[in-house]
Amino acid sequence: MTESSAVGGAPRRHPTAGFRIFEGQATIVMPDGSFIHVLNEIGSRVWDLLNGQRTESEIVDRICAEFETSREVAEKDVREFLAALEANRMLG
Repeated sequence: MTESSAVGGAPRRHPTAGFRIFEGQATIVMPDGSFIHVLNEIGSRVWDLLNGQRTESEIVDRICAEFETSREVAEKDVREFLAALEANRMLG
């Protein structure tokens, strides 16, 4: 895992990722692999928060405040989501 996506770090979107959020769903295009990803509402919100300025914990705080979920569930989901983004080279 890169430093930007390490637990406690401030993860950020990959600089070459093109994306749009429309009606709560993010569509992400990775030019180097021609991947197109469509995220659900919570995944889209996490993606939107990945600006390199918020820590993983701060992102979890926002998800808990904006959606009806427990901190435990939000931490697990955000961590798994960040790991999937990292595995697909979508963090930078």
